[in-house]
Order: sequence, then C-alpha cells, then structure tokens
Amino acid sequence: MIILKSDSFSSHKTLTRFINENLIKREDILKITYEESTSFYIIFFYGEDSVEEITHGLFS
Repeated sequence: MIILKSDSFSSHKTLTRFINENLIKREDILKITYEESTSFYIIFFYGEDSVEEITHGLFS
C-alpha cells in the first residue's frame, strides 16, 4: 500500500543521500521544504508502507 511519508534532514547533502540511497523517484516526491526556524530540510513523498527507508544518524 502506498502511503505519504516524511523525514527531516540537517543539510541538503544528507537529504540528497537519502533520496539516492532509497531510490525515491521524482514523481513520488510531493514537496521539499526548508524550515528556517529549525534549519532543517523536510521531504514529503509517497512510499510503500512495508518498506523501511535507509537512514543515517545525525553524525554519519
């Protein structure tokens, strides 16, 4: 089942790494925003509910 997912990242490099490692397709990305108050990038995308995306710790 396809569901809406989101995640936040401290830099554009970690966001790019997340997208590339998880093979997230352009058409599945709804929006990428930058929250100035927290200095985080937030991505909203569609994905399979049974798939756990690869993530890395804050300092990886």
